[in-house]
Amino acid sequence: MTDSSANIAKLRNSPFMLLVLKDGESEGLFSAEFIHKTKQQLSDMSLRIASDNLSIIYADQIKKACEIVLGICNLGLLNLCDNNTEKAKDIIKNQGIVYCFRAGWGMYNQLKKISPSYFEEISISQYALAMNDTSDNRIMHNALVNEGHKSARLLNIYKNIAETYCANALLIDNDEDVLLFELQKFINTAIALLLIDSDKKVFTYTLYQQLTTYLTDTDKEDLLAKIDVCINQWVAKLPSSTSEYLKQIELLEFKEFKELISQPTDISLFIQEILEIPITVANELNDDFEGGYDFHLDDDEDLAFLRPDNH
Repeated sequence: MTDSSANIAKLRNSPFMLLVLKDGESEGLFSAEFIHKTKQQLSDMSLRIASDNLSIIYADQIKKACEIVLGICNLGLLNLCDNNTEKAKDIIKNQGIVYCFRAGWGMYNQLKKISPSYFEEISISQYALAMNDTSDNRIMHNALVNEGHKSARLLNIYKNIAETYCANALLIDNDEDVLLFELQKFINTAIALLLIDSDKKVFTYTLYQQLTTYLTDTDKEDLLAKIDVCINQWVAKLPSSTSEYLKQIELLEFKEFKELISQPTDISLFIQEILEIPITVANELNDDFEGGYDFHLDDDEDLAFLRPDNH
């Protein structure tokens, strides 16, 4: 007979795994020796969780470790028995509580395989389950798995687009906000180069000057119309899954790019901020190799950087 663990838990006000242990003990399925051993194993695992992940100075941290062990065990047991209480009792009796913990821990570690950077942001305390917690913590885990897949997808798309449009050394940050910011710059660059009918993927000084001249001298309505044409042209070459994802995260709206064109601003001054510009070009545009904002402190290094290798 298959039961709904959520309904059972709410009815009796305890996590599913504790109910199984109580029922098994009352039915004589689990001996007193077995229950004692199980409690000891839970205690040992709690102390290990506390020493590895928490501060064990405070009693409430020991309690938190116990709740984490309970949550991990509950997660593993629910997944192993698929809500079947009789099967759950059999698993605990024949395989033991550590077996349930390992199953739950494997599910927790699944996040690391999906997206290591996202996994680093997940506190193990999210898996804690209080003694009166009636929730099915597989729901929480599945939500984290879905978020992990989203994070991994963002990173993969970022890498693929960066291969074409990154003008400088690619340093991958695990912060999703940073990835989104840089990815938008890569995409802006792709559209900006199409605006001036260039087949290049990275700006040179000449191409950048050509872009600023075009943006300055062209009617704004015509500019916005051509931007839409270029967007459609670029998006059409993307895999459908990639374009759909970029639409979902609103990177194909080009709000900043369009606002810059629509506002009465000095485009040549601000356009750099939303594009991927090679360091050499940025130095040249800002006269950094002649001192610029660093008051000539690194002129020799700047000149050496700009000078061809054979000189």
